[in-house]
Amino acid sequence: MLQRTWSTAVLLVVIAAVGALAVLAFRPPAPRADAPPAEFAAGRAEEHLRAVAQRPHPIGSADNARVREYVAGAARGFGAEVSVESDDVVRSWRGVERVATAHNVVARVRGTDPSTSGGRALLLVAHHDSVPTGPGAADDGAAVAAMLETVRALGQRPVRNDVVFLFTDGEEAGTLGAEAFVRRHGVDGYGAVLNWEARGSGGPVWMFETGPGNGPLVSAFARASGRPIANSLAAEVYRLMPNYSDFSVFLDAGARGLNSAFIEHVHDYHSPYDDLERLDRGSLQHHGDTMVGLVRELGDRDLRAADGGSAVYFDLFSRVLVRYPVWLAAVLAALTVLAFLAVVVVRRLRVLFVAGVAAGAVVVAGAVTFALWSAVAALRPGLAFLALSEPYERGWFVAGFAVLGLAALLVAARLVRDRSPEEVIGGVLVLPAVLLAVTAVLVPGASFLFQWPLAAGLLALWRPRLAFLPPLVAAAVYPPLVGTLLVALGMPLAAVGVVFALLAGVLLVPLLGELPRRGALVVGAVALALLAAGTLRFGFSPAEPRPNALVYRLDTESGRADWLSGDPETDEWTRRVLGGEPERVAAPPLPEPALRADAPALDLTAPTAGVTSDAGALRLLITPGERAWRTHVTLPEGSCRFDDRPLGSRQLELYGTTPREITCEVAPGAPVAVELVDHWIGLPPEAAALVGPRPPDTMPVQSGNRPYDAALVRAVVRG
Repeated sequence: MLQRTWSTAVLLVVIAAVGALAVLAFRPPAPRADAPPAEFAAGRAEEHLRAVAQRPHPIGSADNARVREYVAGAARGFGAEVSVESDDVVRSWRGVERVATAHNVVARVRGTDPSTSGGRALLLVAHHDSVPTGPGAADDGAAVAAMLETVRALGQRPVRNDVVFLFTDGEEAGTLGAEAFVRRHGVDGYGAVLNWEARGSGGPVWMFETGPGNGPLVSAFARASGRPIANSLAAEVYRLMPNYSDFSVFLDAGARGLNSAFIEHVHDYHSPYDDLERLDRGSLQHHGDTMVGLVRELGDRDLRAADGGSAVYFDLFSRVLVRYPVWLAAVLAALTVLAFLAVVVVRRLRVLFVAGVAAGAVVVAGAVTFALWSAVAALRPGLAFLALSEPYERGWFVAGFAVLGLAALLVAARLVRDRSPEEVIGGVLVLPAVLLAVTAVLVPGASFLFQWPLAAGLLALWRPRLAFLPPLVAAAVYPPLVGTLLVALGMPLAAVGVVFALLAGVLLVPLLGELPRRGALVVGAVALALLAAGTLRFGFSPAEPRPNALVYRLDTESGRADWLSGDPETDEWTRRVLGGEPERVAAPPLPEPALRADAPALDLTAPTAGVTSDAGALRLLITPGERAWRTHVTLPEGSCRFDDRPLGSRQLELYGTTPREITCEVAPGAPVAVELVDHWIGLPPEAAALVGPRPPDTMPVQSGNRPYDAALVRAVVRG
């Protein structure tokens, strides 16, 4: 008995080692300060990044023009044919019509034989604008710099096809530049679109989105990269989410392509800390290695190739990309599930009890995880200040929930100890068998999660001493995927990650039954201790600052001014002007109720509108204030147009300070009122002086999380 326990322990250690190796391999390559001329070097790309990521450069800003000029000049200096395409764009976005002039930089590197693809080019895309709240070193400066370095490398060793490098404007404002490019050029002239993004300041580059007929491109990706990190589950999940990128525009227009990003260190995302100092140079190197590899791989191929079908794919140890057609995935799934059912029936295995225990372990672990995180959030309300409520020291919670999952598995193993080895193995395989049958039909990109553990399980059913094979296979696939899921969703949705982990973890039950009976209590206590440690250690400091924000709102019609904040509560800095117990009220144009307190009225420049009318035709010339970045406009009732394009909403957002002319048809004699609200980036000096400097343990709120530091200046024009 003791020898059997030791043998089981050794097998568990081997399985754990495989899982640890999969996690350790999930990292970017070491950055290269220099490299041969035709290869990519992060050190060379960094010089471009220093020029791009000096300050925030959102669409319509002076710094946006500075970055645009630098990118165009650098690409031209490397021999590319460069043009700057400026287009007025009107794009519906969540009930608002966004109006801006997008300036896209288009750099074409001529191929040695463009007829290879009948004139179709390879298109690489990254956006050169940033959010207003950060310099954008990672999002998307790293991709911009990598593309410039790729232009240089391509000049050293050209490919047969033309390669177009598109540096879009206005992605952060709703993919405005991509929309302008597609309207101007369409997508028929491009054989493939490769988009590059970031949602954090580090981590490996992960290909997370494709389109229909992705098989040939997935295979090209596998050959092009030394670290081809991707899985088709991510593409299935991303398709269901409300997220967007420039790639969404190209995909909607019918293009084929790949979308890649690095996503770790989310606290830096869209923040002042998205700077060169915090950027992982390995992520920059991985961007470039993958970019250059794909250009070399696709640049010499016929990009007119017929649809090669869609693929199921996943990486092993971040070094090998396994891929096969969806039709083959369906065949494999059918054969494997039928073989499993045949074994269960022929051997008359009673598997339902064990299957119920395994499913119960998954559900209970997920529910307990959700409950425990809710308790943590209640004990530490300061978590609500952070993006995704993600604690800085997340490792304590990840470890705690992982150990909690192990405790659930130990309890499950104890409950099925009196069953035969074949019944235990067969019972835990019911879950992957059912899920394989479902995913093969509904979401084939996820079927690999269950296909290969179940296939290994058939061997274990034949020889129970091979019970280690299913969890061993799962250990090579699941850990990086679960880790990425936790990063993408954040700790508030850790229960989802735990459920995914336990779908693989239940395969350990046949082995865990050999361990001492009291193990579950000890492991459960360790899990609670880890969670308690993370909860107790949580707090803010200069190294782990609290995001906060103040908005100064001035209504020039009423003369009233307010301090506003979308923060969950006041802190030392915001209390200086909000007081100890400010009211929370609706605060248009902010999307959610905000904390409010009276503020002194400052002399700030307001937007204006010239109004002329002729027989029901109203002509509005809207002029934002000189310090405005965006102007929110509420138009009068009627049918309105901008530049001969009909507007689908009375709510507009105008970007930049360029005057815009809007025409509306209104009922004769109807009262006309146009509401204008200028949005300034950051507090104006006059307002900032009233609140004073931030404490060292705070930082400005990131864009996209909740309202950030700004001034809102409202005016109403009647005519």
